[in-house]
Amino acid sequence: MKIIIITFLLFFTVIYNANALEDRIVAVVNDEIITLSELRTADTKVFPSASLSFLIEKKLQLQAAKKKGISVSNAEVDEAVNDIKKMNRFTSDEEMNAALLKEGISVEDYKREIREQLIIMKLVNREVKSKISVSDKDVENYYESHKSDFRFPERIKIGYVNVPVKSSDSDDEVQKALGKINNIRRDLDNNVSISELMKRYSDSGDIKFVSDLGFIKKGDLIPELENPAFSMNEGEISDVIKTSTGFYVIQKIEIKKIEYRPLGEVKDIVRESVFQEKSESVYKDWLYNLKTSSYINIYI
Repeated sequence: MKIIIITFLLFFTVIYNANALEDRIVAVVNDEIITLSELRTADTKVFPSASLSFLIEKKLQLQAAKKKGISVSNAEVDEAVNDIKKMNRFTSDEEMNAALLKEGISVEDYKREIREQLIIMKLVNREVKSKISVSDKDVENYYESHKSDFRFPERIKIGYVNVPVKSSDSDDEVQKALGKINNIRRDLDNNVSISELMKRYSDSGDIKFVSDLGFIKKGDLIPELENPAFSMNEGEISDVIKTSTGFYVIQKIEIKKIEYRPLGEVKDIVRESVFQEKSESVYKDWLYNLKTSSYINIYI
């Protein structure tokens, strides 16, 4: 019976398109067809990644959903469209419709595609996701094998002194600034704290003293300061560092080595990752079985 239906569809489509040779059947999926115009137009505009394989898989899933009585109401479609409108910051239906038309997509085609995707989501939730379970052991195994995803990078705590230099400063002014930072560097070597130096140089408003910048990670400092800061030992004082904005001396206060967020803190995130991983695997198997149990014939 199915062969008779397919033969009829092929015959009907050939007659129907006798005067439109550029539109032809590119695939038959059970008792439905996919045409060249369908491949070239609506689907590829709404879903740029669409291909013949994509359209075949979509048609198979829509057929399966129809057999199981899965449908989507107009209210559900409208709700999804409104969510998309908000996500794209459209202020009105008219603004969103104008954006669609600019891309050559009719509002009707867009809503049809949204409806079909919602139907497929319902089908996959029922046939795939509802049958997946994630055990505590699954969570533990995933956490251990992906531990690097849950780490804090190495962080350091520093203080610093900055004697600024402007590009317009004369050589004498640059040398004076260098003299100041060298004196400060010697004081730090003699165990004078940055806080004490701030008091000593209270009349030098141009010098910046930061006794504790707090914990920072790589990328938080400019490269001229980052490289020496992260290569120093705890408690060490850097040499004078010249940058485009002046001279610096860094004091390394503390190092926090790489740490990992405990499983208890990220358990929900890990469980969701395991669920998604399992879903993808089961979905691929389910879709493969759907394909192999269906009649599919491709003509391109």
